[in-house]
Amino acid sequence: MISEPEREPSDARQRVLDAAERLFMQHGYAAITLRDIAEALGMRQASLYYHFPEGKEQLYVAVVQRVFARHRAGMEAAIAQGGDTLAGQLAELAAWFASQPPLNLLGMTHADFAALSEANMHALSYAGYEALFTPLRQMFSAAQARNEIRPVQPDLLAGCFLALIDSASVIRRQPTIPARAQMVDEMISILLEGLYPRSE
Repeated sequence: MISEPEREPSDARQRVLDAAERLFMQHGYAAITLRDIAEALGMRQASLYYHFPEGKEQLYVAVVQRVFARHRAGMEAAIAQGGDTLAGQLAELAAWFASQPPLNLLGMTHADFAALSEANMHALSYAGYEALFTPLRQMFSAAQARNEIRPVQPDLLAGCFLALIDSASVIRRQPTIPARAQMVDEMISILLEGLYPRSE
């Protein structure tokens, strides 16, 4: 009889990734050691090398790749839930971003990625850019194909949207700022309609 595939190594690897992600995202790459991760898991440090024989950098790369893949999948799901209009898709995306911990790609690039090998630094920088920009680029390109918006460079539109989303986490802390739902509506209106007064 053929035995079922062994699942423990895969489960154990996921537990390592989960623990490492929590620590790396809270404290940064440089501040965390393999010993910290092993202690959080209640295992010997040497056991980590079974799953990541090249050590801490290999583990960090795997963690960040998983974070990027999850982020991209979440963005794509939000766009799909937004229906067939750009306004609906942007609203779903904004709501999804508000429900997630911030992904500070620029900060990671300057602080964490700089400590990696050149090959890994470039690979993760590119992977992060693609995870954030590809779903948005495709969304804006599709809206242009439907003649919903004028033909502006999709990457530029993606950058504008991400800048608005990033600023929301800062301005939401100000007492004069309206409720999140109203703020999201206004931000999407600015992106789609600009700042000129609306004609009555």
